[in-house]
Amino acid sequence: MSEDCWVSEDRAEVGLSAEMQSKDVPVNASVQGPQVRLRGGGPDTRTTSTTSSTTFNTYKDFTQYLATRKCPSCNTAFIVAQKDVESLFRSWVNGNSSISPQIKCRKCSKSTCIACFDKAANNSTQVDVQGTKLKWCCSRGRLFMIWVMLCGFDQQYSDSKRREAAKSGAGRRTTQQGTGTGYSRQGGFDYDEHPFFDTGFGRCGMFGRSMQTNIDPGRTKAQGAEKVADDFSRLVLSFLAVLLPSPDSNTNFDVNPPEAVTSMLLESKVLNQAAELLRNDSLDNASKRKSLYDALLGLLRNIGTHKITSRKAMFSERLVRPDAVNLFTLSFQGGFSGTKQEPASPLADLLRNLNIQSNMMMKGAWKNRKEFDNQEGRDMLWLCRKISDLSEYLLGKDQAKTETAGSSVVEVPDDDICPTYHYTKDAQGLRQSPFGRIKRLITEITSLKTGLPPGIFVKHGTSRLDIMKFVIVGPEGTPYENGLFEFDLFCPQRYPHEPPKVWFKGTNGGTIYINPNLHADGMVCLSLLGTFEGEPWQPGLSTLLQVLISIQAMIFCEDPVSNIPNIGINQGFFNNSAFNKNIRGLTVEFGLLAWAKKPPRLWKEVADAHFRRNANKILQTVEKWAREFDARTQRGESLMGRPVNIPTLLPKLREVLRTYGASYAPQNAGTATQQHSGRGQTGYGSGNGSQGFPGGGRSGFTGGGRSGWRY
Repeated sequence: MSEDCWVSEDRAEVGLSAEMQSKDVPVNASVQGPQVRLRGGGPDTRTTSTTSSTTFNTYKDFTQYLATRKCPSCNTAFIVAQKDVESLFRSWVNGNSSISPQIKCRKCSKSTCIACFDKAANNSTQVDVQGTKLKWCCSRGRLFMIWVMLCGFDQQYSDSKRREAAKSGAGRRTTQQGTGTGYSRQGGFDYDEHPFFDTGFGRCGMFGRSMQTNIDPGRTKAQGAEKVADDFSRLVLSFLAVLLPSPDSNTNFDVNPPEAVTSMLLESKVLNQAAELLRNDSLDNASKRKSLYDALLGLLRNIGTHKITSRKAMFSERLVRPDAVNLFTLSFQGGFSGTKQEPASPLADLLRNLNIQSNMMMKGAWKNRKEFDNQEGRDMLWLCRKISDLSEYLLGKDQAKTETAGSSVVEVPDDDICPTYHYTKDAQGLRQSPFGRIKRLITEITSLKTGLPPGIFVKHGTSRLDIMKFVIVGPEGTPYENGLFEFDLFCPQRYPHEPPKVWFKGTNGGTIYINPNLHADGMVCLSLLGTFEGEPWQPGLSTLLQVLISIQAMIFCEDPVSNIPNIGINQGFFNNSAFNKNIRGLTVEFGLLAWAKKPPRLWKEVADAHFRRNANKILQTVEKWAREFDARTQRGESLMGRPVNIPTLLPKLREVLRTYGASYAPQNAGTATQQHSGRGQTGYGSGNGSQGFPGGGRSGFTGGGRSGWRY
C-alpha cells in the first residue's frame, strides 16, 4: 500500500483538509443540513493498491483509507459524508442494488469496486444468504462491506434508542430489557418512525414480502414493530456471519484478517444488540423469535472461534460508549475521546447464563415430555439445543454448564417444603395440572435462575414446581437493611391465567406488622397478586420474577409508611420518621437476631452465608440505629405498639454474630431515653390487628404426606 494512502493521526482528528472539502461533489443535493465528512484523506490522493488488508489495525486506519478512494475515471471521491453510506446501506436493504463493494460515481456514473477498481473481479466470491446475494472481489472490498453493514446497523440502533428515550422522557411508557421482564422489544426499535422505513424498508426489498395495509387497528403496534425489528436484525446478523472472517475458510482474509475487524465490532452497537438478546430471561420469548436467535448464534460462533475476534469481542469485558456514539458517528465525526465508557459483561458470560436456562429447560422437558409435544414446545427445545451446543463448543463442556456458587434458585425435595408451607392443603388438593401449566412453570423457574437480582433466594419442589419458598434480604438504606424475611408462594391450578398466591411468614405467628403491605395475618398486598389496586396480573406477560422484584423494591423500600393508602389525608396522624424507626426494631429482633440464633432449617445455609459475609456491617448499622433510638417519640402511631428497644438488643446481637466471625465491637450506644423490658413483643397489638390491618391466623402449619405432593 502506498504511503500517500495514509493520513497522520492529528489530521484524522480534525477531519478532511479544507482543500479536499472544497473539491467535494455532493452525492445527494436533496439532503438538507450540514453533512459530516469522513475523517481522513488528502486533496489529490489516488491509489489502486490491492495489497493485504492486514495493514488496517483500527477502524480509523480504514476510514482514512476510504477517504482517499476516488473514481479512477474522473477523480471524484467515493465516500465523503454520512449520507453516502446512508444511501448505500438503504439501497442494499431495499434490494435496489447488490450487496457488494461496487460504488457508482456520482459524477461520471461509472461503477467499480471501491477497493481494487475491479482488478480482482476474476476472483469474485458470491454467497447466498436467505435469498440475498452478497458478492466481493477482494479483501478490502469485503472489509468495506463489513464497515457499511455495521454503520447502517448502528444508525438504526442509536436512532431507536434516542426515540425511546424521548418517549420515556415525555412520560410515555416504553418497553425495556431489564433484569426480570423477559419480554423485550430489544432496544425499542420503532421502525415506522425511521426515515429508512418510509421508503419501504422492512416492507419489501430483501424481506421478500409486503406489509399488509389493512391490518386490524386493534392489534398492538408493538407486535408489528418487533417483527420488523427482528427481521432487520436477523438479516444484518446473518450477513455479518458470512462477511466476518471464518475459521472454517482458507482465504487470505479468513486466515489473516486485519485487526480493524475487531476494532469495528467493538465500536459498533451490534455487540450491544447481541448482549441484549442474550440477556433475554424468557426462553419462551426467545423461541418465538427463533430465526433471529439462530442468526445470532451463527454470528457468535464466528466471533467466538476466530483468533482475531474471540478474545476481545467474545471473552473479555467490553467498554461501551453511550447509545449515541457508535462506529458510524466515530467514522465521520470523531471527537468522542472524552466520552464516558462503561464496562459490560463479556458475551461469553451472557451465553453461559442463557445456557444454564437452556439446560434447565431441557431437563424439565425430559421429565414432562407431554408438555412439549407441540410445535411451540419443539421450537423451544430446538433453540435450547442450539444454545447448549454452541456453549459447549465455545466454552467447553464443563464451563458451559457451570453455575455461580451459591445459586439463588435451588431445587429441594417436596417434603422439605411441606412442614411449614402455608399452602399445603391447596397443593394437596391439586391432583391434575392442565396442559401447558408445567411448561410455563419450567419457563418461569429458568428465568428466575439467571434473572433474580441480589438479595432474593428461592427454593422450589423437585416434582412440584408450583410450590416455592423465598427469602428477601432487606435492601441497604431501608429500615429492613440486612434482615431476612421469608415468604411462601403457590401457583394455583389456573396459573398463569390467574396470579400466584404469596404469604408472608415473618409475622411472629400473626403478632407483628412490619409494613402496610405485609399484614400481621400474612397477607401480601400487591396489585400483581390481585390483592391491591394498580396494574393487575397479565397472563401472557406477567411473571414470577416480576412479583419477587416488586416485593423487594416496592414493599421493602426506604419509606414504608408511604405505602399506606390515603397517607396524604392522614399525614398529620403519622410521623414517618418514628414509624420507619419502629420498623428498624422489628428488623433487629425478628429479621436479624431470631434468624442468627436459630434460622429455619430450610434456609440455614443461606442465613449462615449471609451473616458470615455481613456480620460486621450489620453491627455497624444496628449501632447507628441504636444511637437514633428514642422511645418517647417512637410510639408506633397506634399501629405497632411500643417500640423494640434497639439499644438493649445490640449486645445480644453482637454476641450471636461473634459466632459468625464478627470482629466489630459497637461503641456504647447509651441508655435509651425510656427503657422497656422484655422481648419488645408486648404491645404490638392482638391477632386482630389495628387500624384496618387484620391479624390472626398463623402462617405456618404442618401436614401433608409424601403421596399428597404428587399429581
